[in-house]
Amino acid sequence: MATSTALGVSSLGTSVVVNPAATTTPSVSVFTLTVKPLTTPFKPPASCGEMHLTRLSSPGNQIWLNEPQPVPGSKFSDCYPSDFIAGYTSVCNGMVSYSSILLRSYVYNASSSIVPMFSPLVCPEGWVALTTWTNGYMACCASGFQLHLPDTMVDSNRPAYGGTCYSNFQAGQTVKVTAYDTASVTATATWIASATDQAYAHPIDGFQVVADDNSPSSPSTRLSGGTVAGIAVGSIVGLIAILLAIIFLVQQYRRKKTAQASSDVPGRFPPRQGNHPAHWDKELPISPSTGYLQSQYDSTGGTFGNRSHSYRTPQRYELGVPEPHELDSGWKGRELEEQYIPKHEGG
Repeated sequence: MATSTALGVSSLGTSVVVNPAATTTPSVSVFTLTVKPLTTPFKPPASCGEMHLTRLSSPGNQIWLNEPQPVPGSKFSDCYPSDFIAGYTSVCNGMVSYSSILLRSYVYNASSSIVPMFSPLVCPEGWVALTTWTNGYMACCASGFQLHLPDTMVDSNRPAYGGTCYSNFQAGQTVKVTAYDTASVTATATWIASATDQAYAHPIDGFQVVADDNSPSSPSTRLSGGTVAGIAVGSIVGLIAILLAIIFLVQQYRRKKTAQASSDVPGRFPPRQGNHPAHWDKELPISPSTGYLQSQYDSTGGTFGNRSHSYRTPQRYELGVPEPHELDSGWKGRELEEQYIPKHEGG
């Protein structure tokens, strides 16, 4: 059950009551016809805050706050934005012509209406946004009223369209109302409310204004998230490339210094260049004794060099022959006869 609150009390704030059990809402025709912008808060005159209540014709006899069109052919526009009034139409029983479109609506009284949607929307001054959807859609009600969403959603793009703002009377509360029949004003009288009576009002719905920091005179320098990420990645890649270049140059410098130091050491062979040392192209040395070419030994691969050079005929060397002379024969046989040879006794 909705909380009993005096009509027009702003303490209701931004509370939202969806389909309260004790709330009886009038029938509402739902036709989405126009979309209008409302970018600046509409400021209604002070008289709109004096609770101008209108009691519409039977059988409903609902009481509405600042009803813009209590009967066909009359409009009270002071309390609403001009675009709202221009697109607003009360729908009575029978045929109604609106914006060159013939509409048929079977309702039981004149409280049904067609209202435009605003995009973007800023709630009028003294109104509050009672509920907001994730896509930016919202509905505004006059201060002191709550929002009753439609029992059945008729437009998924406008969830609050067909809903009603409402406020509860306190039992015994006395208010002044202007009563209408189906054609004109019938009376202005004092009315005493019961505990279950309520007053209704029309919500203004649409999509809220999206904040935009850009202005024509001073273009925004704010970068999108994707642009910022791209700049960050590019900076990191550039820094890595610079570091790699520095490391490469340092290594090249160290190699050059090491090569120079090695070439200055006595007795050291010069460094090999590539896989084919230049000194391999020189004529290979020849063994003086055999005449065969000597193959160079490759210390890196553990193999001898190319042995396919052509065979060379060894040179002939002649030994010198000394002149003949008589050789000493050593000892003579007669010398043995002159020597004493002892005899062997015993046999």
